[in-house]
Amino acid sequence: MSTTNKEEKVVDVSTENIYRLNGRVPLKKAIPFGLQHVLAMFVSNLAPVLIVCSAALVRGTGEHLTSAEITQLLQCAMFVAGIGTCMQLYPVWKIGSGLPIVMGVSFTFLGSLLVICTNPELGYEGMVGAVILGGIFEGLVGLSARYWKRFLTPVVSACVVIAIGLSLLSVGMDSWGGGSGVADFGAWYHLVVGAFTLIVCLVARYLLKGVYKNLNVLVGLILGYLLAIIFTVAGIAPMVDFSGITKTVQEVGVFSLPKLVFLTSHKPIFDLGAFLTIAIVFLVSAAETTGATSAVCTGALDREIKMEELQGSLAVDGFSSALSGCFGCLPLTSFSQNVGLVAMTKVVNRVA
Repeated sequence: MSTTNKEEKVVDVSTENIYRLNGRVPLKKAIPFGLQHVLAMFVSNLAPVLIVCSAALVRGTGEHLTSAEITQLLQCAMFVAGIGTCMQLYPVWKIGSGLPIVMGVSFTFLGSLLVICTNPELGYEGMVGAVILGGIFEGLVGLSARYWKRFLTPVVSACVVIAIGLSLLSVGMDSWGGGSGVADFGAWYHLVVGAFTLIVCLVARYLLKGVYKNLNVLVGLILGYLLAIIFTVAGIAPMVDFSGITKTVQEVGVFSLPKLVFLTSHKPIFDLGAFLTIAIVFLVSAAETTGATSAVCTGALDREIKMEELQGSLAVDGFSSALSGCFGCLPLTSFSQNVGLVAMTKVVNRVA
């Protein structure tokens, strides 16, 4: 075989492996597809932390967390999301599905967490304790999935998947308008940047060649961010707060290590009432993760979900949430937008 044919064969195998769960893919090809997933989940991963921790009270004082503490919790949110995703991708014992599922901080718990953390007798510390106990509870429920899976019929799973898809419509429209609750919601510059991003995604889908056409979302996100920065620098519209970035660096530093909550002044409080409040929501999160895991299998792998995959996925959903609580952060769950990205691109490679 000639050298040229060998090179063509290597390229073909590399391209084909990006669509395989366990295929070997070079880093220069894997990193862009992985970065696309990070950008797709980035804002949604941080928003719940900002909402809950900005409202949280320090137990017994009536004071709120400082801006530096909230910044460190944002850091922890990305850190534990990465660990949770790795747990899904590369199972240990029965914990992990081995599927391309991205984990992140969940919006599902927003209401119950706000009730707990704004209670002066529980506060932030009571919320963290509830997250740790609730995560362990869901992890144990996940490991026992084979005993209750028969009650979760395909109709139930299908309803959950449809509900996840429909719920993303409002999230997308809120983001297009500038973000839920912002003072300038629906301003022309938010709509222009959103429309520009969508158009770039669609055009890139047709202009890019081969496997790289599946990076159209990444291209749209990058150019959308650049347009927002240009609007801000040119004084057209205030879309990026550079002063906030400077203040954060001054308070926390450019680099810092995530801290376990047990080593801070906000040690968790374990309250039965708070646990029972959040345990119910963890069951809802389990149903959401069941739907997301099923969607990956049927939408990207063209097969039914295996019991070991469901069991491992739910176990990670719970135990990674408990780990997140140990870092003072909120519960994790599978991210529907990333499931949709996998189903759309068919890129299921775990390395990517």
